[in-house]
Amino acid sequence: MENISNLSLLLPILGFFTGCCLGSFLNVVAYRVPRDLSIIRPGSCCPNCSAPIPWSLNLPILGWLILKGRARCCSASISPRYFIIELAVGLVFSWFFFTFSSDQEWGTLLASCAFAWVLIGVIVIDLETMIIPDRLSIGGACLGLILSLYFPSIHNIGHHPMGLDNLHSGLTSLVGILIGSGLLYWIGAIASRLFGREALGEGDVKLLGCVGAFCGWQGAVFCIFGGALLGCVCLIPIFIWQRFAKADKQAPGQLAFGVEIPFGPYLSLAALGYFFGLKEWIIPWFEWVDKVTI
Repeated sequence: MENISNLSLLLPILGFFTGCCLGSFLNVVAYRVPRDLSIIRPGSCCPNCSAPIPWSLNLPILGWLILKGRARCCSASISPRYFIIELAVGLVFSWFFFTFSSDQEWGTLLASCAFAWVLIGVIVIDLETMIIPDRLSIGGACLGLILSLYFPSIHNIGHHPMGLDNLHSGLTSLVGILIGSGLLYWIGAIASRLFGREALGEGDVKLLGCVGAFCGWQGAVFCIFGGALLGCVCLIPIFIWQRFAKADKQAPGQLAFGVEIPFGPYLSLAALGYFFGLKEWIIPWFEWVDKVTI
């Protein structure tokens, strides 16, 4: 019992440290990938004056706190996004490692960390640039398929008497990619036809393929409607407030009919909710499909 207690204490700490480091790397990805810059070279440098950042000031979380949000080289402001992302990924990973201490499922741990890292990256980049990089969407889909082939526990698939559990899991992931991307593509195509303009970006379609790879087709279908619902819940109150509070002033960046907004963050939030808790409540709603196919 003492060993289990120690493990439950140490693993979250290890997860937090790992998450903070990967969150720091995610900040690099979020800044450089949309600008077509290498994520390897040059090393960390100030985005304002390009001065190299020493390792002692580049520590996750601590670096931003030590500098008080100001670059030491030129006193330029450092976005709190760097601190927030490192802390968020650290806390998420800490929870995953804590969960691992009880279920001991390596596949679930790896998939959870990878999936959350990709989705947090999508949220940050899409909010800032209205772009979902293929490295995250297509790369995430490929990673989800590979992990599914190696770890059937990702899709709650138990041991198969003929040893086909890995194949079953891989097919589940592949079907999730095809149905997720295909369904959102046709929804976007129909909406574009109705409204006479592009309704969904290709990045959203590819992202849903990544969601399907980790969550299966049920999760992909849920995320389409769950993401749309989240978007409505978040944006409609803002739109109404802007409409009545500043009806005579249309400032840049205000919400209005026809204004493009990123859909990726809402898809990602719905996917995180499904993968990390809502799955148990959502899956029974799709049992009628199995009855129809039988």
